[in-house]
Amino acid sequence: MLDEWLVVANGRQRVEDIRKASENQLSGVRSNPVFYQWDHTLGNAVSDNPYHINIVRGPLTRNLANQFNDIHDEMVLALNDMIPCKADEWTSVPVFEGLVEVISRITTRAFLGIDLCRNNDFRRLCVQSTMELVKGRLLHLFPVFLRPLFGRLVTNVDGVLIGIEKHLAPIIEYRLEQDRIHGGEWPDKPSDLITWLLDSAKASGEERTPRNMAKRVVVFSFASTYSSGVALAQALYELCKRPEYIRPLLDEARSVVKNTGQGKWSKAAVGEMFKTDSFLRETQRYNGLGLDLTYRKKKKVLLSRRVLQPFTFSDAQGTTLPPGTHLCVNAWGNHRDDAYYHDPPAEVFDGFRFSRPTVNQEGAREDQPPQPLMATPTLEYNAFGHGRPACPGRFFAVAELKLMLGYMLTTYDFKFSSESAKAKPQMAWFESKVIPDKNVRLLFRKRSPGPAYRKDGDDDQTECDRPEDVSALKV
Repeated sequence: MLDEWLVVANGRQRVEDIRKASENQLSGVRSNPVFYQWDHTLGNAVSDNPYHINIVRGPLTRNLANQFNDIHDEMVLALNDMIPCKADEWTSVPVFEGLVEVISRITTRAFLGIDLCRNNDFRRLCVQSTMELVKGRLLHLFPVFLRPLFGRLVTNVDGVLIGIEKHLAPIIEYRLEQDRIHGGEWPDKPSDLITWLLDSAKASGEERTPRNMAKRVVVFSFASTYSSGVALAQALYELCKRPEYIRPLLDEARSVVKNTGQGKWSKAAVGEMFKTDSFLRETQRYNGLGLDLTYRKKKKVLLSRRVLQPFTFSDAQGTTLPPGTHLCVNAWGNHRDDAYYHDPPAEVFDGFRFSRPTVNQEGAREDQPPQPLMATPTLEYNAFGHGRPACPGRFFAVAELKLMLGYMLTTYDFKFSSESAKAKPQMAWFESKVIPDKNVRLLFRKRSPGPAYRKDGDDDQTECDRPEDVSALKV
């Protein structure tokens, strides 16, 4: 790395050791702040008092059903803006940057309401904040005593916070005034991220200033936008390379909307999209979001932890890591191990690998529930981490991804542009972080006739379904 060695743990047992470790031993909360030097850009309160994590685990996740209609409506509007196509013509769209904008709009609408969602300057600042926080990685090149100074010179985190603070200030001032008048509960008190932040800040002893709230909003934006954009872009690329999956996923989306959603999208309908869930989980298993350690053999690393106290693994050697060590897991090794993924072998992409019941070694179906869903971490599947520090927003993210993919399948035909079809999308790397190929363009057109679900007897093959197109779409 720029300034340290990355210690990589291999195998399920070491994942289990990490999972069982306390936050005081192996800190997931301190991992990003140390890596990106947030103490010198955002300040140390974000990691010293991480009350925002409990908001994600608690009210944000519990309110997903109540927010679903807003999420759906904003998704439709945002995708229409991203993909301005018609039923009889193909439109070329830059995928990743478009998806980041769509997801930014969805999360802003869900977390902060329609007014801030419609505020283009506010959303621009939220998207920009992610890149400014990432620039903090460069502070490791400077001595510790100079990092507060260079934090302002190398990044523009302070400028972004000033802009976000300007938009939040009148909202926060009004709500604090209502609190003073009515107490903690008052008529028509909004149930959104600002309310949850203000209430949690008060309970934790943090001063409820617009600047402090802006810092938490920036962290939410950092965690919710970029990684979801990468995950959905990878899923779309896989569908273009493997068009045989489009029909069953499309049929599933239409079925759940018709039967569970009573003709419209709902949280319950999304919850029954098991094939879509499996396809997304397999995409993450097969591709991942972490570091490529070698040029010839990919090895993704996830489950990042910062060692705070001497930590000893349960292996025979009694391997001990000193405080300050940056620890992670060889997720690629777990995800590509035939001992865990053998039907078919781990090197084979099987989009429905996780949607079938498990079987025993003799081939008989076991009396067990189906394979775990995408949001469920296991010792051999580490896309969302594992243990108490596992990604707290994974339930929201998975619901968002399934809704978006299902809606796109029922609304659009899509395929690689001629330029993008000539070569596989190339992911670049900066240390342990993936950088998606921003040059990839997909061609979209409105699906015709475009119902939310297919009536019995309909056979509206998509462009990707037609045999003559399959060879052109494979890369």
